[in-house]
Amino acid sequence: MSRIFFLTLALSLVQVSCIGQKSGKKGGGPDKKAYDLFGQALLAHDVREDDKALEILEKVLKRDPNYVDAYSLRGQIYLEHKQIDLATEALEKAYQIAPDNLYTILDLSNVYFEQDRYDDCLRLLNKALTVIPPKARGQVNFRIECAEFAKNAMENPVPFDPKNLGPNVNTKLEEYFPGLSTDETLLYFTSRDGSLNQMLQDEDIYVSSKIDSVWGKSISLGSPINTKLNEGAFCASPDGRHLLYASSREGGYGRFDIWITTKEGDKWTQPENLGRPINTPDWESQPSLSADGKTLFYVSNREDGYGRADIWYTIKTENGWSKPKNLGPEINTPGEEQFPFIHPDGKTLYFVSDGLVGMGGSDIYYTRLVDGKWTTPVNLGYPINTHGDEWSFVVNRSGDKAFFASDGLNGYGGMDIYSMDLYPGARPNLTGYVKGIVFDVDTKERLGAEVELFLLSSGDKVISTTSDRKNGEFLVTLPGNENYAFEARADGYLFHSENFSLKDYSLEKPFVLEIGLKKIKKDQRIVLNNVFFDVDKWDLKEESRAEMEMILDLLKKNPTIKVEIGGHTDNTGNEAHNKTLSENRAKAVYQYLIDHGIDATRLSYKGYASSQPIADNNTEAGRAKNRRTELRIVE
Repeated sequence: MSRIFFLTLALSLVQVSCIGQKSGKKGGGPDKKAYDLFGQALLAHDVREDDKALEILEKVLKRDPNYVDAYSLRGQIYLEHKQIDLATEALEKAYQIAPDNLYTILDLSNVYFEQDRYDDCLRLLNKALTVIPPKARGQVNFRIECAEFAKNAMENPVPFDPKNLGPNVNTKLEEYFPGLSTDETLLYFTSRDGSLNQMLQDEDIYVSSKIDSVWGKSISLGSPINTKLNEGAFCASPDGRHLLYASSREGGYGRFDIWITTKEGDKWTQPENLGRPINTPDWESQPSLSADGKTLFYVSNREDGYGRADIWYTIKTENGWSKPKNLGPEINTPGEEQFPFIHPDGKTLYFVSDGLVGMGGSDIYYTRLVDGKWTTPVNLGYPINTHGDEWSFVVNRSGDKAFFASDGLNGYGGMDIYSMDLYPGARPNLTGYVKGIVFDVDTKERLGAEVELFLLSSGDKVISTTSDRKNGEFLVTLPGNENYAFEARADGYLFHSENFSLKDYSLEKPFVLEIGLKKIKKDQRIVLNNVFFDVDKWDLKEESRAEMEMILDLLKKNPTIKVEIGGHTDNTGNEAHNKTLSENRAKAVYQYLIDHGIDATRLSYKGYASSQPIADNNTEAGRAKNRRTELRIVE
């Protein structure tokens, strides 16, 4: 049912209760028996006994063929059941009897909207402006905007080629809330038994794996995630290791709360409630986590919102999640905003609203973060959006394909999940992704480690993650066309640093990092790949800050070790000059550590010039490797 119809229905119910006594026979009051029967029809409709209501209305109209409200109610019932032609016939009859009655004007304009008869709809809405009280004209003007938008959208359709994901995913039950892993090999979704009895419905989360471009047979995530209660409305973190979802399970703060579970190896941990201030006694659901894991968007009907349900967000800090903030009136309306999805680019937010100008029902929109503010939402257009309800819309990492749920297409029954090519104007920024494996250099054992990635140009941290402690794997998404540095560390090991570039790299495939960590022991050494100096100088550059913090952390966590900082050059130039240069660079690192609280007795430095090459000095790549700063465990 469209949002316009909901508004009209609300007005019509008022009309039925206060105008029915004077809008029966043309030119006079209603027939008493017809009036009593009409009241019975209203009651039948209120309890969804529409067949009975229509039978009673037939009796009403036999007694009083000009009973306007009877035609209006008949039209509304037919419209609810999508019997558009019958609805039109009934409402046109009501309009014929009472052409100046505001409610018949609005009801008929609504059915014309549903039939895509926008010129007729606009004609009636403009007429309504002449008879409606000034304080109520805002609603009519909103309907006029919707009709004008829908007319233009249908005259200028956007590309739309929905593809059902097939019987391994979709069934005769209800499938919705799709969620995609960053590498697009896993599809998570919610399935419901489809029972009409809300108390008997059971929502569970399922997953399907892509095999040779085909989605495999879906399986339930099982315990401890799924229970006999409802689980759904979820998102998987970009690294695939965390699942945030809504559930009515025991231990919550209200009817629905947001929970989190972590994947260790091939098993999920016991879910934990995200707690306050995210969850409240009100309804919280539909989480969407940013790629860096720092911002959580979700939906709540808590107080201080703008409508029936709003989109909120919270920031992760060192002290936990911040107090949630409303996205504001640019996004949220007096209606319902739902199903937020923040793309891995961190700047494009897709969501669903029934309170913004659109095609009717709940439409899909997107907004972009520009200079810290969200832009005016853009409707995705027709035929992606229709007079029905569209919802649960997500976009893959590369931004060219979207996944959504619909019950208005030829599916397997109920609501099914579809994919579609997303037209260029609605696509997010292209992002790349990095797959990594952390392991022990000597034993090849996979390690759980902390991994931090930085912009090489500024040293600013972009994202922090951890590798799985069982398989050593991690995955992160990153904006393309940038140079990055990373640091990996684990207890009992020296950290490992490196830098890499996504400039001119094809973002269609992952950038793979194999990270070997060395155990802390005497004479073990690591190259400080992210310590930088200008050419022929020894002042530490600002971009070295992250690496220097890693060295400080290593020395503070291991107070018994002593280290030597060694400077090295290639074999070009004067050897005496290289000796001075390498020694001064090593001393710069040494002095930084002392200045930041490390006892000088634990430190030493030495310049080795070109005496200890680790690569061929006959190539530029080899010479670049030889120009380095090293850290060696002395004792």
